[in-house]
Amino acid sequence: MSRKIYDIIPNEKISKKDNFCYREKKRKKNPFFFIFSFVILSLVGVFFFIQSSAEVEIYPNLEDVSIEASIKIDAIESLIDYEKGVLPGIIFSDVRESTEDYFSTGTDSKTKRATGVIRVYNKIKPSTPMTLRISTRFLSVPGGLTYRADKAFTIPGSSSDGTPGYVDINVTADEAGTEYNLSSATFSVPGLSGTEAYSNIWAETVSALGGGEESKIKIVTRSDLSSSEEAFKEKYIEEAKQALISSIPENYVYDPEEMLVQVKDFYVNAQDGAEVEKFSVYGKFESSILSTRKEDLVKMGEYLIKKEISDLKIIVPDSIFCEIVEQKNVENKIELKVVFTAKTYSLPQDNIVKESLINKNKFSSASILESMPEIDKVEINLFPFWRSVLPQKEESINIELKFND
Repeated sequence: MSRKIYDIIPNEKISKKDNFCYREKKRKKNPFFFIFSFVILSLVGVFFFIQSSAEVEIYPNLEDVSIEASIKIDAIESLIDYEKGVLPGIIFSDVRESTEDYFSTGTDSKTKRATGVIRVYNKIKPSTPMTLRISTRFLSVPGGLTYRADKAFTIPGSSSDGTPGYVDINVTADEAGTEYNLSSATFSVPGLSGTEAYSNIWAETVSALGGGEESKIKIVTRSDLSSSEEAFKEKYIEEAKQALISSIPENYVYDPEEMLVQVKDFYVNAQDGAEVEKFSVYGKFESSILSTRKEDLVKMGEYLIKKEISDLKIIVPDSIFCEIVEQKNVENKIELKVVFTAKTYSLPQDNIVKESLINKNKFSSASILESMPEIDKVEINLFPFWRSVLPQKEESINIELKFND
C-alpha cells in the first residue's frame, strides 16, 4: 500500500487553533463592574424583600379636670383609707443644742480707795502717850494726799533713851484714784497744827499703799438679757426648722409654717448688773412636724378623680397636681382642703385605629385619625423610609401615645 507523504503544510491552511505556539491575549475584566452590580441587586432585594415597620405617634386631645376634697392626715393610720379620705401620717423630729455669746452694753464707774498700813511716831517730851480718834487725817509729803485712820489708836510715848514710841495703823485714802497708790511717803497730822504735838507726831509708810482705782466697767443690763433672749430664740428656732426640713425626704408633703419648735433648758449665765463684758445664752430646741407621702396624696387624688370622670376617660400619667388651699392642725392630725387637677383623654376603639393603619397609605391614615374628635395630631414614620404604605402585619406597627409636643 502506497502512503502519501506531505512535506510542508501551507501556512494559510493552519488555523490559529491548531497552532500550539499561538496564544490569544485575554482581555482583563473591570472589578468595579461587579461591585456596582452587587450594590444594585442588593438595593433591589432590600426594596422588595426587607420587612417594613411603622412608628405611629398619636397625640390625644386633652381635657383638664379639677375637684376639691377634704383630706385628713393621721399619725396613727398606717394605710390609705380611700372611702374616709384618710392618709397615713409620719412625724419627723429633731433635737439640737445651741450656745452663743452676747456683749454687755451697760457701763458703770468702778472706784476704789487706796488702803494700807502706816507707822505713827510719837517723840513728845516728856514722854507722853497720845490717843487719836477714828478718821484722824494724815497728809502725805510730798503730794498733799489725805488718808484717814480706820480706827482710834494710841501712840506710846518715847523711851527713856529718847527713841520715839510708835504704833502701826490701817488707813484709807480720802478719795478714789490711782494717784493714792504710794510706794513710800511721810505723813503729818493736820489736826494737831498749832500745838506742840504737831512737830512731834508724824507717820511713815510701812509698805506700799495700793488698791486705788477709778474706771468705767461693762455691766449686764435688763435690756441686754431680754434682747439676747429674743435674738437667740429667733435665730436658733429658724435654724432648727431648716435643719429638720433638710432631713425630710423629698417625697413627703408638709407645711413648714405648721412646724412645732419647743425651747427646752434655756438659761443665761449672767444676771442684771453683772460686771462682765460678755455673757452666754444656751438653749435646747426640739422640732417636729407631721407629714404624709406625696405618692399617697396623689393616689387619693387619682381615686377621687376617677370617681368623677367617665369610664371612657383615662388620666394622663404623672399629670395629677395637688394644691393645699387650707390646713388645720389638731394634735397629731391634719385636716386639709386640697384641689386635685389632672389631664384626661380618650381614644377611639382599638379596631378602628388598627383599620386606619394596616396596609394603608401613610398620609391618608394620618388624615383619617386626625379627623377623629379624640385625636389632635398623628405622626407616622416608616422603615424603610421610601415606603409610603404601612405594614400588613399588626405586630409591625408600634403605636405610642404622646401628651406634649
